[in-house]
Amino acid sequence: MSKNFPGDNMATNFSAKYPAKIGARGKYLLEERERIKLAASLAETFPKLKSLSARLSYFGPFGRSPQSEVKCTFNLAHAKALFRFACPNNECVGGNFDLSAALARAVAQRRGTVNGEVRCQGWQSKATIDQVCCDHVLRYKLTLGY
Repeated sequence: MSKNFPGDNMATNFSAKYPAKIGARGKYLLEERERIKLAASLAETFPKLKSLSARLSYFGPFGRSPQSEVKCTFNLAHAKALFRFACPNNECVGGNFDLSAALARAVAQRRGTVNGEVRCQGWQSKATIDQVCCDHVLRYKLTLGY
């Protein structure tokens, strides 16, 4: 049995009276999370697609050397057709990399491999909204099986 000390429930009472303020980035991320949650799966959207893997290389704004690289294989029954990836800039507001259209084109043309590059269209930080674009780069290679 734990002892109760004066002020133990202060954090609970404080947060109930004053809900956390959500900034521009937080609001955007909540909206994106909801969009993804409501999206159909890749299997539902592209019934002829049997496998999908990707190599994603993240670059800074000048795109000279990769900051990180990810290789992944998707479970088509669970992965969403809203095919987007987070910007590596933790301060980015309103940006990410949406490959949904590129994937849809590739499937429509029954392409086996698709290479491309997209730039983050968000803002570098909440302090630079409407002033400085994020401009991080994602270079990708999608491998599709039918």
